[in-house]
Amino acid sequence: MGIPFHITIKTTAKRSFIYRYADTAASIPLVFVLSTGSDPFGAFQKFATEMGMRSRVHSISLGQGQGPVAEKMIMNAKPKGDWVFLQNCHLAASWMLSLEIIVANLGSEQSALSPEFRLYLSSMPTPKFPVSVLQNSVKVTNEPPKGLKANVKRALVEMEEDFFENHVLEQDWRTMLFGICMFHAIIQERKKFGPLGWNITYEFNNSDRECAMMNLQMFCESGHIPWDALEYITSQITYGGRVTDMWDQRCLTTILKQFFAPPTLEDAYKYSPSGIYYCPRLDKLAAVRDYCDGLPVIEDPEVFGMHDNANIAFENKETSTLIRTIVDVQPRSGGGGGGDTPDQIVWRICDQTRASIAKSVDKSLINPDLMVPDDMGQLHSLSTVLLHETDRFNTLLGLIHSSLNELQKAIKGIVVMSEAYEAVFTAFINNKVPDMWHRKGYNSLKSLGSWIHDLTLRLDFIEKWLIDGAAPSSWVSGLFFPQGLLTGALQAYARRYRVPIDALMFDFEPINYFLSQEDVFKSNKLKKTKEDPTDMRVFGPLEKPEDGVNIHGLFIDAGRWDAQQNLLVDALPGQMNAPLPVVWFKPVLSLPKPDPRYEAPLYKTSERAGTLSTTGHSTNFVLPVLLPSNMHSEYWIIRGTALLTQITD
Repeated sequence: MGIPFHITIKTTAKRSFIYRYADTAASIPLVFVLSTGSDPFGAFQKFATEMGMRSRVHSISLGQGQGPVAEKMIMNAKPKGDWVFLQNCHLAASWMLSLEIIVANLGSEQSALSPEFRLYLSSMPTPKFPVSVLQNSVKVTNEPPKGLKANVKRALVEMEEDFFENHVLEQDWRTMLFGICMFHAIIQERKKFGPLGWNITYEFNNSDRECAMMNLQMFCESGHIPWDALEYITSQITYGGRVTDMWDQRCLTTILKQFFAPPTLEDAYKYSPSGIYYCPRLDKLAAVRDYCDGLPVIEDPEVFGMHDNANIAFENKETSTLIRTIVDVQPRSGGGGGGDTPDQIVWRICDQTRASIAKSVDKSLINPDLMVPDDMGQLHSLSTVLLHETDRFNTLLGLIHSSLNELQKAIKGIVVMSEAYEAVFTAFINNKVPDMWHRKGYNSLKSLGSWIHDLTLRLDFIEKWLIDGAAPSSWVSGLFFPQGLLTGALQAYARRYRVPIDALMFDFEPINYFLSQEDVFKSNKLKKTKEDPTDMRVFGPLEKPEDGVNIHGLFIDAGRWDAQQNLLVDALPGQMNAPLPVVWFKPVLSLPKPDPRYEAPLYKTSERAGTLSTTGHSTNFVLPVLLPSNMHSEYWIIRGTALLTQITD
């Protein structure tokens, strides 16, 4: 399999355009069907140069208002025999009808149409693209290569030998070029690890790599290497221009330094601890391509700087995608077997859910001590947080119970099954939380059964807080808006010590005690049966702090906590989300600088991505937490280590 595989890469890069060009004609366009990470325009420009048409190529990236410009471009090019390349047709949906008419008329305009004229189009798959254009054109899909080896190999195949081999910097030049190729391949392949790789999936493509190489050539013409400028432009502009998440930007910059920095020019430098990946000290591009032929087809996570558990995360992601696809194609009606019908299944789920969840949280049970105003006549900040959270839960509970009642009426035939309740019905069949509930609820990736149990834990936490006051440790994961609790703690400190709240920040002191909300829930149930409300054994040595708040129930993604050393260390094999001990979030006016601790972002769910807010952070993001470790921060940044308020199931 190895030899044909390599032949395919080499011949495809050089000859695919020749093969496709032979299938086209002046009246037959060529359509590039785009995929994430692919951009055929660079290869097209090289082909146009080889065909002597580079100066006669007219291209435009379509978008709002660009349709008339493209139309004029085509009209001018048809009699001259020039080439027109319309990029990103999916961004000009309103102009697609005009494009359909233009392509349809090409066949009837032979007298005014030069035989050398060619029309090239590129588009992401979209239902807006005209079917008739697809039917009457040559279709080409250009997907990025899979795997680190194939990605680097394609970059070297597309590179000109003279560009690689001849430069005043000699071997340093070749090492930097190879480093850019490796860096580009690494950030492309990290996507397969899901949120461990990138919070958001970015469409890095060949144009980014070529732009980085052009910048390198421009800055190094004199034989001097301005590293600061090159690193900034490459990480912040060339590639960073696509990155919208600040934690992804931090990761991108850190990865770049592994492949494109002064230490990489040393002869003994290796890209990974195994020593398999390095830049060969070779003069000829062909020899470097041969070196790439010997690289592993399936790369180990260590070349990405990630733990072996990252492969488990990748396999879980692939399995989830497969199962989701299977579920989506399942028939929605029951068969003729002896099992329950879908109506019976959903009816039972409605009954079980209604029995498991309270109809509301009774605010009248609130502890009077929580409503005592302070010296300034203001309610305590955390009491305000509690009341807001209670209102949010009551809104959600009201929706849940009303939707269950309406759904059962629809199943009985008493009312019409609306589209909204049909969606709830389907979600129940697939063990998913209905979108109707999600919209009024909190961030969660849990399945229906786990979500209902989690909601039970949250209601118990809120009810206990209402009745008994704040516990020695708070379950920040159980809130709609975790930032509210933390901001409330800062505000309480600011009022107490008469300091401006915007001058405060949190310091973090892990307490060597592990506590889960499941244990607290079981203890609360036990107290209710024994009628012993003073039993606080579940909280062990914990005491409610004078300032700040103790937080429990957090998890570590891509790491674990060593209780003996009180340090963040690597996860055990197969351990995906280790618990973090109780952490004291302590308000302070300043932090030590430089701070050797790892700044771990805390997210609400393992998805990490969310809607980008006006602060530049994801709505899934809570705050950064500083954790001590005997490893450099770069080690954990590349590993994708973060904290989570909840795990998926």
